[in-house]
Amino acid sequence: MTVRIMAFFDTAYPANWQALRQARPQSRRYPSLNWPSSLGTYDTAKPEQMAQVAGLAAAAGIDGFVVDLIFEGGTYRSGAETLAGLCRPGIFGLMFRWRNDLEKDWSPERAKALIAALAAHRPAFLDGRPVLIVEKPAALGNAEQTVALLRAEAAAAGLADFYLIASRAELPDGRRQGFDAGLDPDPADWGSCPPNNRPSGLDMLEIQAGLKDSVELTDKFYPYQLFIFSRMINRETRGKVFPRVFPAYFDWASHPDGGASVVINGHTDSGVDTYMFGLFVENAIAYADRNFPEGEQFVFLDSWNRWLDGSQIEPSMLDGDLVYQTVKDAIDKARFLLRSRGKSQVPPLDEELRARIKQICEAAYAAVKP
Repeated sequence: MTVRIMAFFDTAYPANWQALRQARPQSRRYPSLNWPSSLGTYDTAKPEQMAQVAGLAAAAGIDGFVVDLIFEGGTYRSGAETLAGLCRPGIFGLMFRWRNDLEKDWSPERAKALIAALAAHRPAFLDGRPVLIVEKPAALGNAEQTVALLRAEAAAAGLADFYLIASRAELPDGRRQGFDAGLDPDPADWGSCPPNNRPSGLDMLEIQAGLKDSVELTDKFYPYQLFIFSRMINRETRGKVFPRVFPAYFDWASHPDGGASVVINGHTDSGVDTYMFGLFVENAIAYADRNFPEGEQFVFLDSWNRWLDGSQIEPSMLDGDLVYQTVKDAIDKARFLLRSRGKSQVPPLDEELRARIKQICEAAYAAVKP
């Protein structure tokens, strides 16, 4: 079994197309949102349209989608019923992310409903394994107790090999709470890379005088290259935490009053710079193969179609199929190298080279500190 590539997938279409159409950047520093090209503005409830989406993803080497389970109307919904019907064992499957961060009044009594919603998609599970990502473990209260409850409900529902992943969390704490593994947080929650726009006193005066944009004060801007270096350097010290890779990220559409996170990769008007993104994907796959046990080798791609935060890899009007092709080429190249070298023949970095890379990253980190 090779490293599995899973892409986050938003099922809230066509509703989100309207939100995308209406979104307007409030600052010149914000990259523009993109618009779909070859796949068009599809409806996730229509099988013929979802077949094209899933087929294009599978052609890129993506093994499946991660879809959200959200509590609304007294039950958990995923919107993935049409997608689930297109899944095939060993070819394309689904994982699920519990958006517990959206539940302010969650109670243990809902655990049974959550597992029932997961079990309803049993035929679509990737490799037959039920995988649930908990979006915000810190919001669970007693996380260890909640995890034990979810495992008990999964066992009662006949979900063998139930696998729990903690997002936004680092091991070993997650493992002590009963999770099987962790997952890198999304860029908005990543804290080790400092923003490069923390304002000084002079900046504050210039903002007040209208000489600078107020987003310099309210939002966080990160350089893409430093951001991805901070994710990949010394990953071994973080335990079993799956990589999350992305081409760009800017969530200003969901933060109209400030507080957006903007990871700029390339020029704001000329689309994504794919070179570093391709390296990011390749290295994440090699890392997962080298450091995780068989059957637990995952890389998460953020995202397939989250157009409202600029992380989508679907073909677009601005980038064409450039970002999509970059993912496809990176996956093909990484898997070819792993097959040709053999698992035991992939050499780790020697200590001298590792130390030099660490020094370079630390120097770059210091250069953007205020």
